[in-house]
Amino acid sequence: MIYREMGKVISNEEIAEGIYKTVFISPNISSSSMPGQFVNILPSLDWRNVMRRPMSIASQGNDEISIIYKSVGEGTRIMANWAIGEKVDLIGPLGNYWEGYKSSFPIIVGGGVGIAPILNLHDVLLEKKIDHCLIMGARHSGEHFFPHEPQNKVFLSTDDGSLGIKGNVVDILKSIYPIGKHSQNTKIFSCGPPMMMDEVRNYSNENKLDCDLALETIMACGFGICQGCTVERKAETNGVHSYRNRFALACLDGPIFNAEEIISCV
Repeated sequence: MIYREMGKVISNEEIAEGIYKTVFISPNISSSSMPGQFVNILPSLDWRNVMRRPMSIASQGNDEISIIYKSVGEGTRIMANWAIGEKVDLIGPLGNYWEGYKSSFPIIVGGGVGIAPILNLHDVLLEKKIDHCLIMGARHSGEHFFPHEPQNKVFLSTDDGSLGIKGNVVDILKSIYPIGKHSQNTKIFSCGPPMMMDEVRNYSNENKLDCDLALETIMACGFGICQGCTVERKAETNGVHSYRNRFALACLDGPIFNAEEIISCV
């Protein structure tokens, strides 16, 4: 069930450099959302732009949901200044959700603000006591809000080497598995910037690993009407296919797609 709900801001804080976490009271969305899904947000009640802002749900439960985002444009700057008690127009939960983690060894990989649905999955795996590996990437240490703890299978990377492993998330994967030797039931779950996820997709394909990717894209409606979030996927090679077979919608068919299903993340 999709709800339009006025979420009440109960917490809004900067958790890393330019990165914010907001917690809402939103009972209907909280009770019906699953890790990997998202909400479409109206940054303010007098917002005059056509498009809402899609934000992955970072946690849900106890009538609350949270989101994690970076303040980079007009909409997110408004969001970063939400006051406690402010009412925000939310539509959700939207999209599909993470699956297949109960029967695999999950390697969960996030970069930038794409860490939100990954942290949601991380919390579920901890709650269910499912052994897994968490990998997070950022440009520098100021953008991280987790400790680098290899002993606990929590690995951080930074482009400048200021925290954790120097490089990107794929460099961490190659460091952990130097000869690409993974257990048979390994599955990668990833969300982050398109270029990062394309590298993760290539890595999983090269190593013949099952991999699900939560794509980040601009959306207007969030439920398939505007057709603005198309994702090209591998169509039948016999030349007989429908438009919907070849072009998926991130909001309706995703945002989570299998790496073998799509042509590119960019």
